[in-house]
Amino acid sequence: MAIRTDLTPGSVRAVPLSRTLASEYAARWSELSDRWAARPGSVLGTLGPEGTSSDLTARFLAAGHGLSVRLFRTFDEVLDRLLAEELDFALVPSAYAGLTRFHWHRDLRLRAFFPRATPEYGIAAGDRVPPGDGPLSVAAMWEVRRIYAEVVPPALRDRDVHWVDASSTQHAAEIVAGGGARLAVTNAPGVRAHGLRWVATRPGAEILWTLFERSREHEAPFTADQQP
Repeated sequence: MAIRTDLTPGSVRAVPLSRTLASEYAARWSELSDRWAARPGSVLGTLGPEGTSSDLTARFLAAGHGLSVRLFRTFDEVLDRLLAEELDFALVPSAYAGLTRFHWHRDLRLRAFFPRATPEYGIAAGDRVPPGDGPLSVAAMWEVRRIYAEVVPPALRDRDVHWVDASSTQHAAEIVAGGGARLAVTNAPGVRAHGLRWVATRPGAEILWTLFERSREHEAPFTADQQP
């Protein structure tokens, strides 16, 4: 679908912006749903392992549209595999710090987008939090570190934090379970999968999810009556 470039002040007055945006959204999903129905088994790549918010959202899409899901350790790898045409689509959350690499890549296009809430997030521990006022090691993705300051209990608020880098919420939980950090910023599936316990929680957040594919500017447009 071509990007609208004719939204002059006059046209916005003639057609309410909300209606224009809704029409664009619906048209993108209608065309994409037709493609998925005619060509089942499209491969969708996103961040793993199982239990990440990206994995849960990808499987939500897969269940409704007959997609195949592949999980990767980083979004950089997702990007590389999409460019190598080993994937048909990449699912990337708007909260991902490197999303601009997808938006601005000359060989990719934003195919569709949609809102969906994440699971519950928070701070989790493998056992009791060590007493005292010394520093705490906390495993977390860069994108969710701010959650720590938002929900940290008063008893821990003044303690220095030593951050341990994690590639996903599940990786953060795995680090704590393996003794590599005392606390993790993770989600509910991570707590369950690695036998952790919550220290503090917050509800999941509704974020936008983006779907990218290789640019097909020189191909004929797809129609629903095409043969797979």
